[in-house]
Amino acid sequence: MKELVKQLEEEADMVIFDSPPILPVADALILANQVDGVLLVVDAGTTRRETALRGKEQLEKVGGHPLGVVLNRISPHVGYHYYYEGE
Repeated sequence: MKELVKQLEEEADMVIFDSPPILPVADALILANQVDGVLLVVDAGTTRRETALRGKEQLEKVGGHPLGVVLNRISPHVGYHYYYEGE
């Protein structure tokens, strides 16, 4: 896998891997320390906060670098709020 990642990095400016969920299988954790960073994808209607935090901890434990979170399946009719404080 290391060899494949290295080859792909030489060919492209950015390489994005889509992996299975972190907690049920080890694939994502094995890949996590082979790449520069990891985006956690969580389901707004299903993923519990504790589960997301446990996934982040597992990533860090294997040397992965969490970059941020993608929040999927946000319903526009539910009370989620987004605030932006810019200059």
